Order: sequence, then structure tokens, then C-alpha cells
Amino acid sequence: MIEHILVAVDGSDHSDRAIDFAAELARKFEADLTLLNVVSHSAIVPMSMGIYAELEQIYLTNRDTLEEAGSEIITAAEQRAADAGAEDVESAVAFGSPAQAIVETAREIDADVIVMGRRGLGDLGGLLLGSISHKVGHLADRTVITVK
Repeated sequence: MIEHILVAVDGSDHSDRAIDFAAELARKFEADLTLLNVVSHSAIVPMSMGIYAELEQIYLTNRDTLEEAGSEIITAAEQRAADAGAEDVESAVAFGSPAQAIVETAREIDADVIVMGRRGLGDLGGLLLGSISHKVGHLADRTVITVK
């Protein structure tokens, strides 16, 4: 029985197809759906900017910028899942190693299935790599569905 589905999203075409597939699966099984975007890099602004930011009490980091991009991807993914008929949709943005974050989140939420695209945006996008689906398949202790 499938009660909870985790979908790794990064805004790519493969990710969109994974959302469509997972939303249909969630509808059929009346399962909860969690959308996860993983930001793989976190860096602090350069020292000179850090001093200025401290003086002006501005604490914006590259992590903030990446988190904002992740939130935009999640918002679009939520809309796509809703359009596909998914009802119980949760979402999150995580930081760290994408494969590890996906597997850890699946354990934390007790997902029965992980759905993800075969390829992602790549490292320049700071999100999912195509090899991430391969790593998740090896690390996960639950079913992983890779969508083309």
C-alpha cells in the first residue's frame, strides 16, 4: 500500500514529469505527496560584503538566494501537482548533499516511495544531478521510481 510519496524536484523537464507521475500515483492511492527541493551549495557572501552587511544589518547570503530559488521551484511544483489532481501536498526545501537529503527526508516522513526525474538541471543549477537518481537508488531503503 502506498500512503506517502516523496518527489524530488528541481524545475527541470524530468522533474515536471516526475511530479505528474507522482500526482497521478497519489490520486490513485489517495496518498500524501511531499515535494522536496534540495539546494546543494551554501556559501557566505565575500568578506567585504559581509562587513557592509553587518554595518547595515543586512544578512543576505548565497544560501538565502538559493533558498529563494528553491522556494520558487517548490511553488511551481505545488501548482503543477495541484493541476494534476494531487490533494494532500506538502513541500520543503533542504540543504546539503541532494542524494543524502532525499533519502533522509524519505525516512523522516516515512515515505513509501521516492519519485524523481532521471536527469536534473545539473550542478550549475545547484540542484539535482542526473547521477543523483542513481545515488538515491543505492542509498534508499524504499522503492525509488525514476521517471524519464
